[in-house]
Amino acid sequence: MGRSERGQGSIPRDQAIGLSVGEVMISRPKTLPVTAVVGDARRLFERPSVRTVLLVEDEVFRGAVERGALPAAADDGEPVLDYAESEPLTATPEMPMRDAVALLEQRREPRLVVLDPDGVTLRGLLCVNSSATGFCVQ
Repeated sequence: MGRSERGQGSIPRDQAIGLSVGEVMISRPKTLPVTAVVGDARRLFERPSVRTVLLVEDEVFRGAVERGALPAAADDGEPVLDYAESEPLTATPEMPMRDAVALLEQRREPRLVVLDPDGVTLRGLLCVNSSATGFCVQ
């Protein structure tokens, strides 16, 4: 089933469970350069659908910032990298969704950064939709 056939920007959990992470993930997640500042991340977080900001340098993953990780007192000009988790739980595109779901169940925020097997190249983002009935797709 192609992404366009899934509709509504998500794939139901029961359809996704037999696939790989690479077949379900958002392959072009919103990113910011590693040089971004807190104000840049706050602007992305103004969109209700954005709950995780990924920081990259070229295609190399450098960190993830969850919406709740930015303190209200943080200055808009501070490097957002200061608030990033540099080694979050990750998945690879080849990982079975059953294994990814087990990892997601360990997270407060239902998102997994998807990296190449090299452990550094960003490939995408796996995220549970807002109703927790499936996974976001793009």
